[in-house]
Amino acid sequence: MDMMKILEQIAIPRPCHRESLGQVAVFVKELLSSWGTPFLAQEFALRPHAILLLGIGVLLLATIFFILILKKKPLWALIPLLLIPVIIFSETEFSKPVLSWLIQKPAENIVVEFKTDAPERELIFAAHYDSKTDFWDHQERSRIAGLFTPSLFLGLALIIWTLLMKKVNILSAKKFQVVTIVGGVFFLMAYGLAFSWWGGYIFMNQKSDSLGAVDDGGAVVVLLALAKDIQEGRISIGSSDVTILLTAGEEVGFQGAGHYVKERFGSGQSASGPSPYLVNLELVGQNGNMVYWEKIGIFLRFYEADAGLIDRLSVTWKGISGKDMASYPKLSDDSKMFAEAGIPVVTVGHSGLPGLGWGGLHSVNDNLQRVNPENLELMRKTLGNFIESY
Repeated sequence: MDMMKILEQIAIPRPCHRESLGQVAVFVKELLSSWGTPFLAQEFALRPHAILLLGIGVLLLATIFFILILKKKPLWALIPLLLIPVIIFSETEFSKPVLSWLIQKPAENIVVEFKTDAPERELIFAAHYDSKTDFWDHQERSRIAGLFTPSLFLGLALIIWTLLMKKVNILSAKKFQVVTIVGGVFFLMAYGLAFSWWGGYIFMNQKSDSLGAVDDGGAVVVLLALAKDIQEGRISIGSSDVTILLTAGEEVGFQGAGHYVKERFGSGQSASGPSPYLVNLELVGQNGNMVYWEKIGIFLRFYEADAGLIDRLSVTWKGISGKDMASYPKLSDDSKMFAEAGIPVVTVGHSGLPGLGWGGLHSVNDNLQRVNPENLELMRKTLGNFIESY
């Protein structure tokens, strides 16, 4: 199987709000059918503009707050200030569609299952097939996210300051109003930047679109190759059930993974059947060493990667490459939805070094030239050996 040839078909702009997402799903299903590999298309209602609607809502609340502060109505301003974190956490941390339900479309996860008699465990391998284009890459976005907490404290300070201006005569002088205006502008700028992160793609020319070659096209083709290897008997699954899961909606709040987990495990890990373990793939196929992320989360709660999975993957990778697997501190990805259900998880990929590393994702820099075919083959072999190590 020529993985690069398949990646050329997948690595097209395929954001959740475009028809190309469905076209890629059709291509993957037709490919699996041509191999005689059974699969399940798990349909769900995708909220394709979830992050855009979040950005609009938060920017609107920040603007209302600014106006109320300028009008010296600090107690009223407290309402939009408190609603900002409520909406952010509801839509991201808790996956509750406060605003994003307004726009929906059908989408699907693609699931391939290989069963064995009397399984002792289930090994789930996941990757997302949607892509995303942003003004900011992952490193720049993390700096914007770092503004949220200070901006809320700034908002509270502005409320207190405005109350004092109303109570203390000397503070009502025009020269002190400059403090209010400057503080309000900085507050508004923070959420303007957040909007440019969450919804800026609507202003971008399609020539700027990301091809999603390593985020997460490389991972998708590796899992397709893994499915073919298992189907054709090159990999023995032994005493493990193996599930390969290709999700939609990862880039807009892990929606496909969330639907899969809810349908299969409900609010927690199923008591019946073999114990599941998740190996999630991100940034697979770029240059560099194999890496894992130590923690998975968004804002409030982070889940530790499973030590057992890390150890087994490390041994497998070292046996193939002679290198120790490296680590990065934290990531936000599909595995969060599994970790919330109590399922042991780890996310693995490639460092991208030498090269852009985490930089340049969600942009034209995530292209086929960024892909290292040798690393695709090494990941394919690593996962195959990992399955056979049980």
